Amino acid sequence: MAPHAQHNANHFATSSEHPADYSKANHHSTRHVDSSLDSDASQRHEPLRVHVERVVRQYFAMLGDEMPTDLYELILKQIEEPLLSVVLEKTRGNQTKCAQILGLNRGTLRKKLKTYDLM
Repeated sequence: MAPHAQHNANHFATSSEHPADYSKANHHSTRHVDSSLDSDASQRHEPLRVHVERVVRQYFAMLGDEMPTDLYELILKQIEEPLLSVVLEKTRGNQTKCAQILGLNRGTLRKKLKTYDLM
């Protein structure tokens, strides 16, 4: 992967994790990705799939001819952590209920919670 693509791929994966840690250039990229989710009030009623598609298309446009690697994993991490966090909060920390809601085995849920330091 070209250095620019790797930088953008890394940034895409971490853009919302530690925003204060990024340079102005990275901050601009973060704003680009984040603003696409909030840019139009009417878009807030669209399905999540539409938002994800829009952000991924904008990400590729930002990269130009460069191609990222591990994009699937990068996107899943951005979605999975807040999903786990919100459902765990909704179930007041009850991992069995959380696993049922998510359709996961409780052991799989625990592994994911440890991965994201949510337990």
